[in-house]
Amino acid sequence: MDDNKRRAILARRGRGESLRAIAADTKMSLAFVHRVLSQADAVTTEIN
Repeated sequence: MDDNKRRAILARRGRGESLRAIAADTKMSLAFVHRVLSQADAVTTEIN
């Protein structure tokens, strides 16, 4: 996965955008966006 796309997805979600809006605007599947956010949450949970 491209790190720039990952960062963009995380930033947009941080601003409160819906998963569907992010998926549509980035031309990624909803499942892909969900996976990126889930993986980021898992890493954050491990760190804390």
